[in-house]
Amino acid sequence: GLGTLPFITLACGGLQLAMGVVRGGGITKYVPESVIAGFTTGIGVMILAGQLPKALDLTLPAGLNTVEVVQAVGANIFKINPAAFALTIGVIGTMHVIPKIHPKIPSALVAVGGATATTKLLGLSATSIGALPSGLSAFTLSMPTLPPVESLPALGGTILLIYAMTSAETLLSCTALDRLRPTSYKHNPDQELIGQGVANITSAAFMGMPVTAVIARSSLNIKLKANSRLPALVQSAFVFGSLALYSDVISAVPLSALAGVLISSGAGMLQPAELKSCLADDKYNIGPYLVTTGGMLTMGMAEGIVLGCASSAAKHLVQQRLLAGGGDWVVQAAESRLKDPPPSPDTRKEA
Repeated sequence: GLGTLPFITLACGGLQLAMGVVRGGGITKYVPESVIAGFTTGIGVMILAGQLPKALDLTLPAGLNTVEVVQAVGANIFKINPAAFALTIGVIGTMHVIPKIHPKIPSALVAVGGATATTKLLGLSATSIGALPSGLSAFTLSMPTLPPVESLPALGGTILLIYAMTSAETLLSCTALDRLRPTSYKHNPDQELIGQGVANITSAAFMGMPVTAVIARSSLNIKLKANSRLPALVQSAFVFGSLALYSDVISAVPLSALAGVLISSGAGMLQPAELKSCLADDKYNIGPYLVTTGGMLTMGMAEGIVLGCASSAAKHLVQQRLLAGGGDWVVQAAESRLKDPPPSPDTRKEA
């Protein structure tokens, strides 16, 4: 039950911290390029689709996958809130225009602040964030208690599953962000695990749930040309200060305005050039790419990643078997894996 959640968070953080210390984060370098490309596309589409109900002020059942969300939105398209939709479009447009006026202006903050002010001034009917915990009393330090010994074996599987899912999402998100950001900087996977482990241990100390890196906020930082640790520090301070001091103000922010920010950042993650680069190395990478993306959209993120890795491994085995069999037709089947084009039949005869 919920009473064991802080302990699960603590155990998950401890595993991540230990894995980072022993330098186990490098496992992500074995994830195929096609799976990472599919992951990036899948996350981008999931963000876009997941924000549609908030952008249109629709209430949908919980637990729907991405495809089901799109279908549900289509079925309820005539029930949308025009005011919420207008706020979303306004936020997206503001975030697109402001950087062209001056790149140093925080376009997301201006867009959300403007949407909130417009909602209040014009009395628009748009669903807001709503009541939030307020004041320093919202932060209660309380270490988790150890569950009964007989329940530990059953909890072990849950802890390992949450550890694997949160760690995989963090490391794959970082890998995808490295590809989205045109700089020479590359993340340190061990440092990421250590940081997330410390974060989860701290979350457990406040009776919180497991946390993971979120690519949506990081992609927004990329969109706004952020290139240091300062945005993360400012964001953390802003979230803490908002809850401790300005929860009433934050509670008035329309959900459709926040949806506009996330839609803008999600759209920026759809990179056709990345797929083109992936296919340039091996045209058969389209298989694992589509399997990863399709699995994420129809079943879930973890399922899509597992299926993508499995399909990439199967593709590799088939190609190795073809290469081992020999023959000119094998060269045609594997030619896209070669840096240089295969020699022509006439060249082979002359040799």
